[in-house]
Amino acid sequence: MTKKERLLAALKGKPVDRPPVSFWRHFSGPQAHGALCVEKHIEFYRKTDLDFIKVMHDGLTAPCSLDVHSLSDLKAYRPLGRKNAYITAFTERASRIVDAIGDEVYVYANVFSPLTLLRRIGDEKLRYYVYEDEKTVTYALDVLAEELSLLCSLLVKECGCLGVFAAFQGNEVSRYTEEQFYRIVYPYDKKMLEAANEASPYNILHFCAWDEIPNRLGIWNTYPGCAVNWAVHIENLSLARGRQMFDGRTVMGGFDNRRGKLLYSGSKRAVQEETQRLVRSYTEETGSNRGLILGADCSFLPDFRLNRFLWVSEALDGLLA
Repeated sequence: MTKKERLLAALKGKPVDRPPVSFWRHFSGPQAHGALCVEKHIEFYRKTDLDFIKVMHDGLTAPCSLDVHSLSDLKAYRPLGRKNAYITAFTERASRIVDAIGDEVYVYANVFSPLTLLRRIGDEKLRYYVYEDEKTVTYALDVLAEELSLLCSLLVKECGCLGVFAAFQGNEVSRYTEEQFYRIVYPYDKKMLEAANEASPYNILHFCAWDEIPNRLGIWNTYPGCAVNWAVHIENLSLARGRQMFDGRTVMGGFDNRRGKLLYSGSKRAVQEETQRLVRSYTEETGSNRGLILGADCSFLPDFRLNRFLWVSEALDGLLA
């Protein structure tokens, strides 16, 4: 199968010659900006030969200023639409990457949820603002959701991405109560996700275990999306059990992305044995290799050696022999 055929079949839960695989690594310094960032994405693909790639958010900030010193700064948020410099920069990056390699491989774009972006003002500051004036915080989240909804649509309809890799946070067991989550976070996640799903049927949902804190995955099970990715090694939920929990949707993951773990520091033989073990285990538990994409709990850091990703692809190709 071609990479595109393999990925679409996996996303649809259809037979594949072997499960597709993809990982991503952060870019830092000058590599996170402008034309050099585009070049580094293309170079990343050429060096790793993965089944699809993701346009990273590195070097970008948010659709609204995160230089927040008081609630009045949140009250000043206004949607700018296509005039938003953040949207312009992101869509230009995505378009140039798709133009360069889109004939060979499908491209996704990473879009963070409203809460994921707003918490960058500082978790304790945000917690205080919620306590002081929840309506102003949710107003700011709504503005972010409106801008991100437009971004999701443009990335698919104009830039040529297959879908968005929608990354969600704020559902940690220690952050908000379930009632608070549905009141403060959920409506704005939903707004963004509705726009993403209107633009593409192939979106991947990433449920981030921020700070290595487990989440209430049952809540996120209500989020509509084609495929799901979560931190297997933080949530203690295997790919096979996760597919059952997420109602038979395609699942992505398997490897721990943290420094010192197998893919970071293990031998080639150990990585390839684990690759094949993951596929065998999933197949034994579910009855087939359908609905499986190999990947990791989250992104790898800039110091990760790219040749180690090739070991995984080689091991998967070995399953065809």
